[in-house]
Amino acid sequence: LVIDFSRLDAQDALDIAIVIEDEAQLAYEHLADWVAGDGNTEAAEFFKRMAGREKRHKEEITARRTEIFGDVPPRHDEAAPWEAEVPDYESLGKNVSLEDAFNVAMGAETRAYDFYAEALDYVDEPQVVELFEWLKKAEVEHQRMLTEEMNRHLG
Repeated sequence: LVIDFSRLDAQDALDIAIVIEDEAQLAYEHLADWVAGDGNTEAAEFFKRMAGREKRHKEEITARRTEIFGDVPPRHDEAAPWEAEVPDYESLGKNVSLEDAFNVAMGAETRAYDFYAEALDYVDEPQVVELFEWLKKAEVEHQRMLTEEMNRHLG
């Protein structure tokens, strides 16, 4: 996915960020159901935790958007998939190990970081810059947490 951030304003960036977090949450929920269906409770629980993290991000971005833009309707919604933070389903085989789950989540977190980092080059609304800086740091924190979790379980 290539996004021309130079054509987006602060509202666009927030609307897209909300969709990205929503897509990631739904994808992790789907993955949790999928691997649970194969009896893989460890990976399913991991994907459920990831879905919860994405839901919290979406709620925080939505609250900030409301503070800045009130009830102005969004200009971007789930009708156009952004997939900046959607886990890479293609990299998963039939049997998903916990290590596979960590790796797919790490890829998604890295792509999300890249999205927020690139968006910061174009967004100038101070409240949105602050939020995206926070989200960028949150993605780094997620990567750190994933690495620690992987080391604990797979060490």
